[in-house]
Amino acid sequence: MKKLTAPLSLLIGALCIAAPAADDKDKLTAAQVISKYIAAVGGPEAMAKIKSRVAIGTARKDSEPGAPMAVMSEAPNRVSAICQFQKFNWQLTYDGSKSIVRPMLAGANVPVMHKYEDMLATGTLFNDISLFNVLSAPQEEGLKFEAKGIKKLKGRPAYTIEVKKGERKAFLYFDAESFMWVRTDYGSVSMTKDMRAYTNAVESKDQESTYDFYVETSDFKQVDAVKLPFKFEIVATAPILTQRSVGTIVVTISEYRHNITIDPKMFQ
Repeated sequence: MKKLTAPLSLLIGALCIAAPAADDKDKLTAAQVISKYIAAVGGPEAMAKIKSRVAIGTARKDSEPGAPMAVMSEAPNRVSAICQFQKFNWQLTYDGSKSIVRPMLAGANVPVMHKYEDMLATGTLFNDISLFNVLSAPQEEGLKFEAKGIKKLKGRPAYTIEVKKGERKAFLYFDAESFMWVRTDYGSVSMTKDMRAYTNAVESKDQESTYDFYVETSDFKQVDAVKLPFKFEIVATAPILTQRSVGTIVVTISEYRHNITIDPKMFQ
């Protein structure tokens, strides 16, 4: 018995020492998580070398075949995504000062259009040039980052970082193992159904729907010394979708091109 006492006490002591280390990992600050993300994707030097990025691929919605799409971005914060669907082009653009959403939505769908405008203005909607700039220079953007612990996404733990600028807020999620950016939550929008005529009737709450808006990224591969996602899922609603009121548009990237000249008209 005496021979077992010392090793057992050492083992218990080792476990007691190890426990706080695990807890400390769960309590990473926002700055630490962001620093690990930047290192994981290639490091600040590699990312800073990229002044423009074009992602080319296909976008799928409803039961339609894949539509050509491209996401163009330019330092420090301009971005434009265009999906050429069968009946219309869907465009989400931020020109550096204002957001542009086409086609413009009307009636009960106006709140959705405004939500996309807010999402674009955060600089975090796509894995574009502005995402790195937002995360690496928050003081210049007037942003505040705060760690909100760990949340499970599709069975995997992810660090949650709240990003605030004035009244605008979003939650960024970074995989706890790879530190890749895997999701951003932008809050929800409540919408009422269009009425055919004005009445004095009290509308039922059944005519109001609440939709959560987010973008998810996956399938990371290395391109020009940085890791980039080759799959996006973006929440969309009617009338962008025609077969359901809410769902996702799935984007598959086939190619990234860096440091090429982008026509300024793409951001108009």
